[in-house]
Amino acid sequence: MHTDMNALPDDLESRVLDLANQAIAHQTNGEHRQAAKHWARAIALADAGLDGDEIRHWLSSGAAEALYRLGDYSGCILAARAALEWSRQNHAPLACLLLGQAQLRLGRREAALEALREARSIGGEAVWDAIDLDLRAAVARLLRSNAA
Repeated sequence: MHTDMNALPDDLESRVLDLANQAIAHQTNGEHRQAAKHWARAIALADAGLDGDEIRHWLSSGAAEALYRLGDYSGCILAARAALEWSRQNHAPLACLLLGQAQLRLGRREAALEALREARSIGGEAVWDAIDLDLRAAVARLLRSNAA
């Protein structure tokens, strides 16, 4: 019997996880457009049969990162917002961090400040190391100007 190693598993959750793993591999290789496509397919599949499952929120967090890296800041914001509750419950600051950086890149200083403060409350001071290098000075100024 011939087994196709590239065939997707029959189980819906397994197929979603397979797409997510492919997205992660693309992101790791810096192939953000391909990653975003796989995240979108995984989300669509999860929405079709895993509605309400927490995996959807995790997928949104991954999609937010791919969209941010592509410079699609509005798309990143939507995806990050979809992942916020899961991020809070799992003490994972990535969605808040991406949301804050995307908001800042779009000139939305107050929204950026709120999201970045939440990222810090979830992940501690270590989250500042994850901020894009070209935004660190702007984030520091933003935090100083609103420290009062």
